[in-house]
Amino acid sequence: MIEPIEATHTSADGARRIVELATATGTTMSDQLLLDTLRRNAQVTTRHIREDFLEIATATTVLGYVCRQRSEYIALRGDDPAWAHEVGRYGTEALAVEALRMRRG
Repeated sequence: MIEPIEATHTSADGARRIVELATATGTTMSDQLLLDTLRRNAQVTTRHIREDFLEIATATTVLGYVCRQRSEYIALRGDDPAWAHEVGRYGTEALAVEALRMRRG
């Protein structure tokens, strides 16, 4: 499933700069490169459900959850915590959130 990405002023400018750079250098652009640029600039919000459990979402979609277990932060991909799939285990909460934000759908 492809998730909608909000085209904010910042993400549109970033994509435009990449297209201009590709044109100037004579390289070809791919749709995947443009999508990756927009994905990098996608804004997410975090909401504490419990002290050790965060919900990560864009303006329109829940991306997943970050759960703390001991000294690790587990990134769970999916809109329902009961059915979410583990993306990875990270040393910090910020890395786990970033993993969910950058993860392809």
